[in-house]
Amino acid sequence: MPHLKSIPFKKEKASHLRKKTVPPSNGLCYTTHPMETILYFQPPSKTSAPGKFAGVQEIAETNGLHVQTIDGFPSAERLRELTEFWRPIGAIAECGNEYTEVDVRLFGKLPVVFFSHNPDTLPARSFSVSHDSVATARLAARELMTTGFTNFAYIPYAERRYWSEARERGFSTALTLNGFTCRIFRTPLKASGSTGRLYALRRFLQSLPKPCAVFAANDVTAAETIAAARFMGIGIPEEIAVIGVDNYEQICEHTSPPLTSIEPDFRRGGNLAAMMILAQQRKVDAPRLERHMTFGPLRVARRASTRLLAAQDRSVNEALSLIRHEACAGLHAEKVAGLFPCSRRMADIRFRKATGRSILEEIHAVQLERAKQLLRDTSMPLKSIADFCGFTHPNSLRKFFRHATGMTLGDWRATQT
Repeated sequence: MPHLKSIPFKKEKASHLRKKTVPPSNGLCYTTHPMETILYFQPPSKTSAPGKFAGVQEIAETNGLHVQTIDGFPSAERLRELTEFWRPIGAIAECGNEYTEVDVRLFGKLPVVFFSHNPDTLPARSFSVSHDSVATARLAARELMTTGFTNFAYIPYAERRYWSEARERGFSTALTLNGFTCRIFRTPLKASGSTGRLYALRRFLQSLPKPCAVFAANDVTAAETIAAARFMGIGIPEEIAVIGVDNYEQICEHTSPPLTSIEPDFRRGGNLAAMMILAQQRKVDAPRLERHMTFGPLRVARRASTRLLAAQDRSVNEALSLIRHEACAGLHAEKVAGLFPCSRRMADIRFRKATGRSILEEIHAVQLERAKQLLRDTSMPLKSIADFCGFTHPNSLRKFFRHATGMTLGDWRATQT
């Protein structure tokens, strides 16, 4: 069965896709041929990963299309009004925690692609794109096994979700393949509400053989796990190492210690969703168009919650502390390397072994984190943001940010509002 990549998507001529202003004989101007539009329905909680939208925009811009975001999922009446207003060629709807499933009948004949819809309950003649949870779980197993742990546990999401169950299966299977077992946390039936689950989680973490590596279903669950462990006086990562999924920085950077997380390739997911809309619009034969496609993990964003080696290397700990405090004040890698009783090259090797990054990459990661925080939480102008992040000129920050995220500073800030 051919894949979407076999379907050509070229940039169309702007003459018939973009708004065209024509001066009539009476001297007035009017607009014809409005740009074709894709409606993008995203959760109102803003838990949507910016990479998804960026991936959709990437394909849309290449094909001369406009993407209109709609917060929350509207009623049938409002959806009808939006459709009449925009005359879209298709819609993309995220099925987050607020909308685990959406009634496809609301869209009528409008082509629609669902993000993260349970593939087992996908309505007939519908299309979906979702993260490959099994591939992510296998990556989590490899990451944790390489740290030297021999005890492992999995913490599922608080509510039953197909992706949480898939990650549990993938993680357990990968460990079994390598001769290890996995302890699974189950909320007792007698536990009532979130408080009962929290008490049960604390007891579960206390009962685990130490040291133990814990894979949590997502970053929300991982943050819950870290808070429960700290309450019980369990050391992280010395006694329990924790890794999550999604790499939501507003969560990962605000746990104590910061959370290691697997970042899905959300941009690729956005690409696939937009391409599926185009394929439906261009009436690609149904047998050629796969109804459900997946995108895999992009990388492991390593932070202190799994840095067991860093906890055993005093120089690495000192280097991490220095970077955390001075990266945005013009810190150079040479100063950090000076903390090691060895050559610059060996310092970088020791640092990378413990953290998964070079010294310079770690400095850049802290600068990027700070830039995002200022863009998200303040209305500070770009010149001031560059100064606060350790860049001597705003253009340097612009180039760095675009290279790291694939988005301009303004575009990224717009996704956070």
